[in-house]
This record gives sequence, structure tokens and C-alpha cells, in this order.
Amino acid sequence: MVRGVTIIEGIRSIPGLLRAPSVARWLRVVGPAWVVMLADVDAPSVVTAGKGGTEAGYALLLPIFALVPVLFLVQEMTARLALVTGKGHAELVRARYGPRWAAVTVAGMAVINFVAYVAEFSGIALGAAIIGIPAPIAIVGALSLHAGMVLTGGYSVFERLALVLSLALFSFVVLAVVGHPDLGHLASDLSPIPGDLPHDYFALVVAIVGASVMPWMLFYQQSASVDKKLAPEDLRGSRFETLAGAFVSQALMAAIVIAAAAAMESGAPTGAIPAGVAELPEGLARLATGGSGWLIAIGLMGSGLLALVVVSLSAAWGVGELMGWPHSLNLPPSEARRFYGIYLAEVLPAAVVVLLSADLVRLAVGAMVFNVVVLALPLAFLVRLTSDRTLLGPLVNSRRHTVVLWALTAIVLVAGVFGMVQFLT
Repeated sequence: MVRGVTIIEGIRSIPGLLRAPSVARWLRVVGPAWVVMLADVDAPSVVTAGKGGTEAGYALLLPIFALVPVLFLVQEMTARLALVTGKGHAELVRARYGPRWAAVTVAGMAVINFVAYVAEFSGIALGAAIIGIPAPIAIVGALSLHAGMVLTGGYSVFERLALVLSLALFSFVVLAVVGHPDLGHLASDLSPIPGDLPHDYFALVVAIVGASVMPWMLFYQQSASVDKKLAPEDLRGSRFETLAGAFVSQALMAAIVIAAAAAMESGAPTGAIPAGVAELPEGLARLATGGSGWLIAIGLMGSGLLALVVVSLSAAWGVGELMGWPHSLNLPPSEARRFYGIYLAEVLPAAVVVLLSADLVRLAVGAMVFNVVVLALPLAFLVRLTSDRTLLGPLVNSRRHTVVLWALTAIVLVAGVFGMVQFLT
């Protein structure tokens, strides 16, 4: 029988997880973790990473990669719960702790989701502006694709579309390579205590944490794994996918930091920055011309659309689980009207607000810092649920694992509060 992991075993298991499961098993499992991890690199995360590269150079790379095991351990808990119980996050909280606590955790996610929707639409509009597409056309197009991706015939079809869309984010890797970063400078900034840090470095680090582990990720991976009908025997494959997604997600964030930092070092570009992209962090704005501009546009629009869909689904699943409504992409709209209605309608106010947003960069970074505060409650429930032997049996957290995870939750909350204070002052 597959055992649960302790915190130490979780880290030690990473090399073993690098031995991928069989192709057949991988094809059965792949989807929930990869999609949510790539959606994690959303438009506000791109802006946050770009701002970090602009202001702190390569000094954020070490914190970014240090978050890989944290991201893996947090999301692995959601996979365990889904595969063993067959229930989503809000559904389990409701069953174990009552509808009021479930409502509180869903409401906290809903608040941060609205800010995320505004930022996703803004990122899509910024990407479109780089290649000359007017914002209204870009937003209407995004809304059309947002609707079409879930009204196409079930979870499996949606997942294939999301997997294809996730490939757009690899444009940032190309962007980092063509930026020709100074490898010597990059290596020196990977030291534990890099010099010449900006005064708001800690707030940027907290923002990177918020950009790496978001509240809606906990809801999405668990509910998507349920909708995909994964079972306990899929746990090894799900863990491997979660680890691979965590590394790729952070590597993409690092690529954005590297591209922005390299642009600041080189003084690029020689031409004028295109009109309409002034809200981009300077390191990215300097690259928003020619072929590099297309790479940024593809990455921003792809990341914004993928996150828009994933965040919307996490909210629709969460509300459906809270209210006890039918809530599966495998159901036709006629049998799950309220689930699809929430998914389609909840983004509309943000689409209207986005044209009035005056400072996307501050909004995006502030949202990432606030993410860390909001994350504390669903993370606390996640730790409690995965420490419940009546739910998970032999897959339950060990006592040592539970203690460390509670400490991590406390650190997340304290860091979020301090980050908010530094960001606002």
C-alpha cells in the first residue's frame, strides 16, 4: 500500500519521483497538477517577477527555487485528499467542520479571485497592446475562449485544451535566452546574502511566495483530480506530476526574472517603448519590441487566459461543493446550470473594471502579497484534513510532518502580514 509522506520523507522522495511512472499511467494521471502549476504563472505573477528582476536583478532566483519543495508538499496534500476521499476541498471542509467554516474559506478565495480576474484581464490587454490589438477586442476574445473551453464536451476535452494553452508560457524561456544574461552576475546573486538589495526586497520575496502558492490552487487541483476520477493507485503518478509542475512553474518565474534583469543590465531597447505597455515593469517594457515583444505578448495572453479559466473553475467548484450543487465538467450545462453560471458570470465585473485600472503593477504585486495572508486559512484546513486518520488512514501525515506544516502555516501568515505592512509603507 502507498504510504503518506513525512516532511523529511517528502523531500527525500523527490529523487525517487524523478523516475517517472509508466507512459500509460502518466497519460492517465497528467492534467490537474500540470495545469494548476502552469496557471500559477499567471499575468500578475509575470508582472511580479518582472518587477523583481527590474528592481532586484537576479537576487530573487534563490527564493524562487527554494519554493519548489514547499509548492510540492502543499499541492501533494491536495492530491492525497482527492485520490483517497473523492471530494473537493470545500466539500471536505463542509463535511468535517460545517458549512460556516466552508463558507469562510470559499469567501476568502472569492475576494482574492476578483483581484486576480482584474489582473488577468489587464495582463491579456497588455499583451494584446504590444502587438497592436485593442483592449476591447482582446477582452471580448478572452471571454469567448474562457466560455468555449468549458462548454466543449467534458473534463477531458477541457484538460487537453488547457494543456495546449500552457505551452504558450514557454515563450518566457526563449525570452530569457535571447536576453543574453550575464552568467557571472547571475551566479554571484545566487549567494545566500546578495548585496545591493532594494529596500522593499522582503515585500518582493513575500510577493513571490504569493505568486507561487495561491489559495485557488488548493481548490483547483483537488477538485480537478476528483473530476478526472483519479484513484489511490494513481498517487505516485500524481506526485510525480506535482513535482514536475512545481519545478517548471518556478523555472518559468525564474526565466521572467532573468529576462527583466538582463534587459536592465544591457540597457535594451534602442527604440521607443510601445505605447500602451507603460504599466509593465521597466525590465519587461524594454523588451516589448520586435520578436521579444511577441514573446512577451504570447506569454502574457496565454498565462492570463489559462489562469482566468483555472481560477474561475476553482471558484465554481468551491461554491458548488459548499452549496451541494452538481459541480462537474462531465455534466452538461442543463444538469449543472448554477455551476456553469458561476463560472461564466463571475469574471464579467472584472472585465468591466479592467479598463479603469490605473496601476496594474502595484495592483498585481499587492495581490500577490495579500495572497499569502488569504492562503493561511485554506492551508490550515488542508493540514488538519491530511492529519485526520479517519479520512486518509495510512496516508495520513506523520506527527512530525504535521508539526512542521503548522509551523509553515504560521510562517506564511506572519510573512504575509509583514509583507503587507512593508508594501503599504
